Amino acid sequence: MKHQTATFLKSISLIQRNTNRYFDTMLEEFQIGSGQQFFLLRIFEHDGITLYDLAKTGGYDKGTATKAVQKLVDQGYVECVMDERDKRVRHLHITPSGMPVIERLYEIRACWKSTLLDGMTNEQEEELLKLLEQIAKASSHTLCEIGGKKEHKRQ
Repeated sequence: MKHQTATFLKSISLIQRNTNRYFDTMLEEFQIGSGQQFFLLRIFEHDGITLYDLAKTGGYDKGTATKAVQKLVDQGYVECVMDERDKRVRHLHITPSGMPVIERLYEIRACWKSTLLDGMTNEQEEELLKLLEQIAKASSHTLCEIGGKKEHKRQ
């Protein structure tokens, strides 16, 4: 049996590692890194989101989301507000101190995207996005199936 080299997986991995390093470097002045930028932007874009929904929308487990959000709270960029009806639920909001970080994040993302897609036509960029979304959906679907099989075996 001949083994195939998964060059596209290597490329995706390299892009992800380089993206993390880029965000870590560019966000150093705010004392946060690539790990918090997703959460910060999602909270800004969905003001009042709960920790549970934040984790779910990003495909993160609750522990990872909790740790990332706690760092943002400690830095003063996010506040947690207790739900008036259900004291167990906390709603997340960007603080005024977080707004300069949000503005910088959008600039950083635009610059990085421009760097990565330099030389591509609009059609190539659209096709790349379409293909990556297809791969992402396939990976999520497969993991859900595997997870379901594991649950079924336990019963």
